Amino acid sequence: MRGKVDTRPKVRAFPAALILLAITGTALPHHSFAIFDHTRTYTLKGTVAKWTWTNPHGYIELDVTEGPEGMEQFTLELTSVNMLRRAGWKSSDIAAGDAVTVITAPLMNGDHGGLLLEIHLPGGRTMAPPVPAIDTFQRTP
Repeated sequence: MRGKVDTRPKVRAFPAALILLAITGTALPHHSFAIFDHTRTYTLKGTVAKWTWTNPHGYIELDVTEGPEGMEQFTLELTSVNMLRRAGWKSSDIAAGDAVTVITAPLMNGDHGGLLLEIHLPGGRTMAPPVPAIDTFQRTP
């Protein structure tokens, strides 16, 4: 057995290293929902200008008809398509031109954007996307 090298410790460490790289590689590029003000909400009425069903997040561009003064356009962020599908959403649920009412947690920096908490669609259907820590939001009129 002279001259042979034992490679077993290296072989055992290799799968663990691959798993660690896979976990950290997917977690690094994602942001948290801390950019949204979880203590207040806006209720906005408007027309969907654009509905983007894509990863890592869905987006709605809303032309605001009723909301805070000076707010003509608002960008609503949703969770991932995968999470939306699990909650029963379909890409066909929303379309450009739909007249909607939304409830959103606004961006902390005051820009015209926020996290979609609820959307009231034409025909009376109401949908709420899954959002993390929904209990931390305090809905205000």
